[in-house]
Amino acid sequence: MINRLGFVFRRLRSLFDTLADPLRKDPDANQFRLSIPEAQTTTVDGDVGWGHRPPARLRCPRCEATIEHHDPRADIDCSRCVAEFSHEEFPDLELLCLVCPTCGDRMEHGQRHPNRFDVPEWATCHTCRYHWDFKHSY
Repeated sequence: MINRLGFVFRRLRSLFDTLADPLRKDPDANQFRLSIPEAQTTTVDGDVGWGHRPPARLRCPRCEATIEHHDPRADIDCSRCVAEFSHEEFPDLELLCLVCPTCGDRMEHGQRHPNRFDVPEWATCHTCRYHWDFKHSY
């Protein structure tokens, strides 16, 4: 009889563990979300304003090297040739991508008003959910 109760208890415990596993806290997760990652529309972290623009990778028009531009208000200097540009010339250079300041991955970026602005107006990292927005008023 005790062996049978032990067997029933082990089976109930196994069933409980199977049902409870998805509800247990994941030590690697930084936040609890009810939606699947591909369907998330909210972000975890972010910044607003051109002064907080994520680092950019630009193409040098002289030697076609990649220029890393971390500070949006700093001048743009090519490390491969002698090309130098003012930070105000950013819209004239080819933007390769924006880089997430949190995880370092490429960010999706775009413009909401392409006829009014020559620069990206938003960027989102799909890896860590960081979002940047160029806040402006008319």
